[in-house]
Parts: sequence; structure tokens; C-alpha cells
Amino acid sequence: MRALLADRFGSESSGWRMGMFSVRLLSILTNWFSPRIRAAESEILFGGGEGERIILIGGGFAERLQYFGYFETLVFYHASANKPVIRNMAWSGDEVSLMPRPYNFIRSANTGEPDDPNPGYGFGFEPDSDHRILSAHLKSQEADTILLCFGAPESFRGAAGLDDFADSYRGLIDKLRGQKFNGESPPRLILVSPIAQEALGGAYPDPASRNKQLKLYVDKIAEIAEDSGLPFADLFGPTLAAMGEGEGSLTIDGLQLNDNGHRLVSEEMARALGITDPWSGKMDGLRKLVVEKNKQFFFRWRPINGEYVYGRRREPFGIVSYPPEMKKLDEMIAVLDESIHIEAQKLNSLP
Repeated sequence: MRALLADRFGSESSGWRMGMFSVRLLSILTNWFSPRIRAAESEILFGGGEGERIILIGGGFAERLQYFGYFETLVFYHASANKPVIRNMAWSGDEVSLMPRPYNFIRSANTGEPDDPNPGYGFGFEPDSDHRILSAHLKSQEADTILLCFGAPESFRGAAGLDDFADSYRGLIDKLRGQKFNGESPPRLILVSPIAQEALGGAYPDPASRNKQLKLYVDKIAEIAEDSGLPFADLFGPTLAAMGEGEGSLTIDGLQLNDNGHRLVSEEMARALGITDPWSGKMDGLRKLVVEKNKQFFFRWRPINGEYVYGRRREPFGIVSYPPEMKKLDEMIAVLDESIHIEAQKLNSLP
């Protein structure tokens, strides 16, 4: 397989060196003998057409989903016939009204939008308070369905910041609904709540007051979803309940989920799409493909040498060196997408 992929993409490409198609991908051919999960009857809330493009946006919680892959794997498995495409475009620190991006990051969307209007905000970042950069990248990805995962950072402002948060969230929803990123129809939106903060004891703080703050924002998001006629995925209630059962921690520090936490939360998120069956170990090889795809998309969407790809140092050499590398990454991601679809369909065909 390595020889085949090297022949297709070139063994000396930087994309290859970043770890594309490691030997883990050989698992798509082996070891699938556990009983089949019945989920063909699940009603999926996104469009259901072939190639549905699902985008995740939000802060650190949503960004970290890409490293574990449970949520995406559940969707790919249960909607295997539809061959959905999922992209994680979350960014740690993002809030509904503030999504700082590197200067001229909008160029990497390749949608023809004008450059940022000034030579950089602060240390060369654009606040994107009007969501112009976000919109360009959603257009680039032809978003059909968007999962919005906001509220945790904003909740630190407590009750005093609740009305501003609600106004900003409604404004973002209106902004997204007013566009046709796929060229045909407004996106379907699903609002996802923050998780609870876990009590770990020892030197860690008591999260009781934080969970009260979080609950205020979770209730407000639920209210916004109801008023807007949008699906709402409550992660706060299930995580708070699971954290109180004392059967092992769900986080690494009270805030960021560990592997067990990601699996639990991903099942809850999948339930918002109509997927009610739990995770199965038979999906783990598929999950490894998902994680690899996410890694390569991250390299493509947020390249480490961004200042040379789209920023102020892209001339004279970046405009020559990087476009072919970006194209090669696009091709590699497309191959991984197809590998995911093949593996998901194969799992569904098992007796």
C-alpha cells in the first residue's frame, strides 16, 4: 500500500512526510468479526443526500473532537450509504462574536474574497467579529449542515454577559441562515451545548459555581434553539450526570475530555442527529481513518507555515512552492474520505 500511495502522490512530498497513510490504514482490510449494530432505521436530521457536507465550528471542545474521532465515526457508520463529508473547523478560543484568525487567513478559502482591510489586528490577527472569514471558509467547504458548539468561554462572564451572548448567538444564526454555502440552500444548523465541569478533587477547584454559570448559558442556548426552530444537543445534563456516578473521570483537568469523555459526548451529539445506537469496538479501525483524515485536513486548513502560504511572506517563494503542496493535500484528503466511506459500508455489510 505504501508503494502504491507513494507512486500516486510522490514519496518526497511534504504531505507524505507529515504522516499520510501510516501503516494504521492497513486495518481497513482486517479484523472485523464483532456482531453487527442495527441502526439502519435511525432518522438522520441532516439532509440525507449523498455527499452531505457537515461542518463543526466552536471553541476548544469542538476542536479537540478531531483528535478522538468518535462522533464522526458514528455518523459515517450510521449514514454509510449517504457518504457524508465531515470537516472540523473549530478553533480554540472561538466565541460567537469573536473568532480571531491570522492576517489574510481568508485567502486560504480560495473563494475570491478581498484581503483583510488592514495590516493586522493586534499581533497580526483579524477578530472576524462580522464572520466574514468564517463565511468564506464555510463557502469553500460547501457546508450543508453546521454544528455550532459555543457557550463555554462566554459563560465565564456569568449572568451579566448572558443577554449579549444571546444577541450575538442569534446574530450568528441569522448570518449563517442568510447564506447558501452549498450554492443551493441555507445550511441546516444544530446547536450544541457546553459540557459540565468535572469535580476531580485534590488541588482542583470545586466546580459547583462554574456549573451554575454553565447551566445559565446552556438554558439560554436551548431557548435560542427553540425560538429559532433548530435542533439542540444537550451535553451539559448527560455529562453532569455521568460525572456524578463516580465510575471514572471523563476529563483530564475538569474541563477537557479524556477518551472516555469523548466517547460519551460523541454518543450524545450523534443522538441529536437521530443516531441512538451506542459506540462499538468494531468501529475502531474506521475511527483511526477518521483521525488520520482530520489530521491531514488540519494541515491543509491551518498550515504551520501559514504566513508563507497566505500571509505577508507568501511572496516571492510561497506563491510558487505552496499551491502544489496544498493541491496534493487536497488529493490525499479526498482519498481518505473515500477510504472512510468504503470502510463504513463494509462494516454495514457484515452479518
